[in-house]
Amino acid sequence: MASGDSQETFESWLNQATDPNNQEDRWDCIQGFYELVNQETNGPQVAIRLLAHKIQAPQEKVALQALTILEACMNNCGKRFHSEAAKFRFLNELIKVLTPKYFGSWTPQTVKDRVTEVLYGWTLWLKDEPKIQEAYSMLKKQGIVKKDPKLPETVIMAPPPQRTTESVFDQEDKAKLLARLLKSGRPEDLETANRLIKSTIKEEQEKAEKVSKRESTLQDVESNTKQLRELLEQHAITGTSLQPSDDMKALYERCDRLRPSLFRLASDTMDDDAALAQILAANDDLTLVVNAYKFRVVGAECNGERARSKSEEVTSKTGRLHFVHLLVLVEKSCLRTSFLSLVQSHPQSQQFKWSDKPSNEGSGSPVKLEDSCPPHLLKNIFVPMESIKSSQLEPITLYNRAGFHVSLHFARDPPPGHPGVAVVVMSAVNTSALDVRDFLFQAAVPKTMLVKLQPASGTHLPPYNPVLPPPAVSQVLLLANPQRRKVRLRYKLTLMHGDQHLSETGEIDNFPDWMSLTGH
Repeated sequence: MASGDSQETFESWLNQATDPNNQEDRWDCIQGFYELVNQETNGPQVAIRLLAHKIQAPQEKVALQALTILEACMNNCGKRFHSEAAKFRFLNELIKVLTPKYFGSWTPQTVKDRVTEVLYGWTLWLKDEPKIQEAYSMLKKQGIVKKDPKLPETVIMAPPPQRTTESVFDQEDKAKLLARLLKSGRPEDLETANRLIKSTIKEEQEKAEKVSKRESTLQDVESNTKQLRELLEQHAITGTSLQPSDDMKALYERCDRLRPSLFRLASDTMDDDAALAQILAANDDLTLVVNAYKFRVVGAECNGERARSKSEEVTSKTGRLHFVHLLVLVEKSCLRTSFLSLVQSHPQSQQFKWSDKPSNEGSGSPVKLEDSCPPHLLKNIFVPMESIKSSQLEPITLYNRAGFHVSLHFARDPPPGHPGVAVVVMSAVNTSALDVRDFLFQAAVPKTMLVKLQPASGTHLPPYNPVLPPPAVSQVLLLANPQRRKVRLRYKLTLMHGDQHLSETGEIDNFPDWMSLTGH
């Protein structure tokens, strides 16, 4: 919490900046206010609460000046302020100004027009904040906003994107805004232009620093991966069991510590496809050599079932090729664990069967009907995770409770040489404060179809850590449907969520049509 003095300072700046006797905007007070927002730990929360009260003031001039301060904060206080302003708690306060049920019946039209302009501007400049889009869309649906307003030429709050693949000097919207501000004769516009230029230079410097850090980390990963691989290959030639030296152990530990660094790099590089591809390749090589060391040294299974390090527990995931974005990196790691686990027996319970009526007939052999799908169709097919490319089909959610989410994602292409086979990826993500253990996914289809589950990347998902990607497990499903019938799939999930044992069964009958799944 802010101290009592800082609380009074917030109010002091705000009261001076919104004084109805002001002849013009008090930019000295506005600047003092937003600088204090940046200094205080809970600055955005305090500022948003105070601004909401001023924007709803009955005096037209007070409300308009408060909206100017809001725009200035959006332009100068960064992501922390954006996130707070984009919460329904504050958006609802703005909506009340427009809604006749609350303050809309007596709020001056100029204030309502300005609030509408602010909200509409945010929908254009803060496209990554879904609550803003939802709030503005609701206003239009209810007829409170009849049409999109024309934004004024002197608008001062176009916040720059948080990440971009191009130079920030090439951003067309920012260039146009800067040109308008420089042409203006108003002192406050020139001050805003000066701040915009400074922030642009700062962004360019930060971008260069990120690139330098990324290149340095990738070089470090490449060097350590190469050294550990060469040492493992030397021992492999002799065919003897590996007795690692202290130097080799230290090299392995360095490699293992580098993996979280790659996750963080991926989260900062989501909009740069080329750089992300480099990170994926580096992580792929690093994961393989780390797992190879564990397999040789301690006989650890690489599917996550034994002796997993803390960094390994974060090695499964899915991302926004449409497997949720940051998860792309972990999905690559899952390939290796899934592939190596094929060498060993990885039991996936095969007791979950499709039945069109409750089964109470005992355990006799199933009757083979003429239209049954031949069981050999999927026998020799294996699809590595890294080869899968996401389709444009919407994922299907199977389970979403208490921070644990399970969904199905669809691959764009069938396995090479098997055009009649569809590839689906099950993704389980844990964003809860409890760990998930003994996770098992099972699936069954009607007798006219066939489903094969490749080994899952693991069964344990540790609690969510805000500085790391959410823990995840993924599993590839292969579907055969020779008669091209409508796909129906029944599933069963079992897991321990904290101390609670959970079991969920269900049936999916809204699968995409077979042509969409396979492209044939």
